[in-house]
Parts: sequence; C-alpha cells; structure tokens
Amino acid sequence: MPHKGQSWNPWELNMIGEWVSRTFPDAEYRTQVRLGKIQPRSSNGTFSEDEERALGLWRRWADAIVFLSDRLLLVESVLRSDAGKISILNLYATLLPHTDELKSFSHLPIQKVLLYAIEDPIVNELARRENILPVLYVPTFFEAWLEKRRARDRRPSRTNL
Repeated sequence: MPHKGQSWNPWELNMIGEWVSRTFPDAEYRTQVRLGKIQPRSSNGTFSEDEERALGLWRRWADAIVFLSDRLLLVESVLRSDAGKISILNLYATLLPHTDELKSFSHLPIQKVLLYAIEDPIVNELARRENILPVLYVPTFFEAWLEKRRARDRRPSRTNL
C-alpha cells in the first residue's frame, strides 16, 4: 500500500503490456484474469447473477493470459525474480481449466511464463523444473522503477519503536 502522498504504479502490468506488444504484436491478451470457479456457497445453494458476479471478485487472478493459436501463455510478472511466483503459476495453471470464461480455449495447452527484469539463476532453475519458462525482459521504464526502489530503500522505517 502506498504511503500518504505516494501514488501506486502498476509496474508489472505495464511490463507485461510492453513485453506482449513487442514479442507477440498481433496476439490478444488479458490482464488480471480471474481464475477458477466461485467457491462460496449460500445456505440454500443459490445466488443471484449479481451476487455471483460480486463473489467472483474473491477468485484468484493471473497477471496475464496471452492467447496464441497453438497455446495459452499464463504469465506472472515481477521486476525482481521471486521464487514464490513458481507456486502461484502452478496454482493458476490448475485453476485455468476450471474457469468458465475460458472454456472456449480449453483445447489449448498452457505454457507457464515467469517474466522478470532482474534475474535470479536459482529461481530460473527451479522454474524450469516445474515446466515454467523463465523470460528476461527489461522494460523501458526499468531505470525509473529502480530509482523509486532505491529512494524507498533509503527512507527510514515509519515505526514508533
């Protein structure tokens, strides 16, 4: 959550947009795709259409799905490589076939992609073991992100200890 006076910037989503437009310029893609089925149940087992839509907001969401003719790319993006994204990609790949909004693509294989700007060779090796394609992409705004990061890292803690 940003501190007072700071604005939030969707760095990873911007990175995906850049990467897709440069790598797959003609491909359709969606960001923040809700995955899986709506799990909560009412006491009588039914919800109105509006209630179901509202409950759908509780579903997990993938950073992006790229729709190619021969496969779906399930993309998680992070500027600094993160091992936690491996389990997230595996979870999302499990949920994707159970997503009603994506049923028409169920015949396509899923390729999991970990998109990052700062490499961690150990994370890449672990990703490959899980059939995740690690992809290095340095976005055009990388220096601006890095400068913000440095400024934040230099700021003293806001605790009252």
